[in-house]
Amino acid sequence: MIMKSWIFRISIALNILVIVLVLGVWLNKAKFIRAYLAGIYTYHVSFFDSFPLVQGDVVMLGDSITDRALWDEIFPEQQVKNRGIGGDTTSGVLLRLESITEAKPAALFLKIGTNDLTHGPGLEESYKQYREIVARVQVESPATEIYLQSILPRQAKYREKVEAFNREIQQVAVDLRVTYIDLYTGFLAPDSSIADELAVDELHLSGKGYRLWQSLLQPYMAEH
Repeated sequence: MIMKSWIFRISIALNILVIVLVLGVWLNKAKFIRAYLAGIYTYHVSFFDSFPLVQGDVVMLGDSITDRALWDEIFPEQQVKNRGIGGDTTSGVLLRLESITEAKPAALFLKIGTNDLTHGPGLEESYKQYREIVARVQVESPATEIYLQSILPRQAKYREKVEAFNREIQQVAVDLRVTYIDLYTGFLAPDSSIADELAVDELHLSGKGYRLWQSLLQPYMAEH
């Protein structure tokens, strides 16, 4: 009986130790991810400050999905500049928005929000910040043509949140009288995720994904 009690206590202690270790790894992982994203953000902002936009640019503003594209190759006839940052959210875009509006670009194609679903300030705040981004551009650079792109599908479990965010974007477009571009529908698979051939990891795009994006943006790019 004493032996069983001793084994039971050891078992409980080991289980607690495992839980503590797993929790520690998870917390360190989260800390590492935050530090990694902060480093990416700092690097990009530093680069953008050293190579500023100029009047007449067509600006692609967003997160890693925007950042990974070679926009000057996708639209070689346009004066297009990439202002995507991996891991960015509506909060990050607001912090760096002045560097964009002060250049008075010809057009701004905004696609932001998918990271707000996982590490943003909370969806209600994200919605407010999204609206603030558009309103500020209109005030600070009134001649800039604004295009609001829907966020893309990702894993099926995110469908409800993605579609809710896109409804908010559509409403901003209506309220502030700017153009909404539906990318979501073209990328959606029957299983509610992003189509396998269009993505490499259920989030970031493949070459075919960027080809589809190019075709969806082409009519709007032709205006510039």
